[in-house]
Amino acid sequence: MKKYQDPRVKKQFYELWETANKIFCNGKIFTGSENHKLLASVSFITIPSILFYIFMSPEFAKNGQNGYTVVFVIIQLTIYVLLSITVCMDPGIIPKIRPEYEMQEELLKVPQKYSKLDYRFIVDSKMFIIKAHQFKLKYCPTCAIYRPARASHCPSCDNCVVRFDHHCPWIGQCIGRRNYVYFYFFIMSVSFMLIFVFGTCISYIVEESKKRAEYMDTSDAISETIAQNPVSIILVIYSFGFSCFVVGLWLFHTYLVITNMTTNEYLKKHWIVESKNPFRRQNIFKNIVQVLTCISQLKFLELKQNIYEARDYMQSPIHTQNHVNEANDSSKCKDEEQVQTDNRNKNNYISNNIQMITEIKS
Repeated sequence: MKKYQDPRVKKQFYELWETANKIFCNGKIFTGSENHKLLASVSFITIPSILFYIFMSPEFAKNGQNGYTVVFVIIQLTIYVLLSITVCMDPGIIPKIRPEYEMQEELLKVPQKYSKLDYRFIVDSKMFIIKAHQFKLKYCPTCAIYRPARASHCPSCDNCVVRFDHHCPWIGQCIGRRNYVYFYFFIMSVSFMLIFVFGTCISYIVEESKKRAEYMDTSDAISETIAQNPVSIILVIYSFGFSCFVVGLWLFHTYLVITNMTTNEYLKKHWIVESKNPFRRQNIFKNIVQVLTCISQLKFLELKQNIYEARDYMQSPIHTQNHVNEANDSSKCKDEEQVQTDNRNKNNYISNNIQMITEIKS
């Protein structure tokens, strides 16, 4: 009897929101859609760090240069903290809209009128103007929402993200309005680490070679130094190779920050027009403040929020947050059409009878 008395079911949002993102610990931990890429990136950072601690730190300690190891530890901890925040933070996801449930329990009591129009095939768009630019408020058929300006749908994570920058293939997470600042400082910290390792290892090779050059040729001294500690030259090659990419990426994002542009806009060449980027501020400082601050102003996603689901929808499986059970909708539409047809025929029959009676009386 109890289940018939309660016509609705209360759940939490993460239980119904089946997305490409990974959710752990009952909605407490939220990560990107490609955690295997995250593990690969962590290994690229951790393995050379272990080599640095095992082979280089003892050599620095012999020369009284323990400060190098301390600085390296600080940089590495900073990298891990920023990486964790970037991956586990909501980038600015706009939740999909579904008719199966409501955020407020009272809204389930409102009668629903089923439409023949499938919301996934709406192609209508709204126009608005920002600084003489006409913007099209595009409709996302996957999420069933109108995307705000600079938002875009990420096919990898299957979500619309506010101020979408890009989906990072190295950490498997979307980079958007809320986690961009952490991503920026993450790649900056990795750049500092690579430059630091390159510089300290080169200095070690040079200093040790100078000591040996007092009693042998310079080339032989360098060869003997590398032979005694081959990891030093391995770290030099490794840090130089990766720094060409990571430092370049950091400089590229620095350019995007000072111009108030996203990677998505840069690649699609959105602002190659005479009036240029309408979101760009008057000076570089204002652009930096606008991009790298005010992180918590926008937050739409609440994984632990209570959701009220009508029992009528419990029979149909929920594959993604926005997909409607087409069979149920089509059957309901057919029922409505049948009822309307019957009513129309009934009204026509009554009107014809009235007309006949009127003619007979006249």
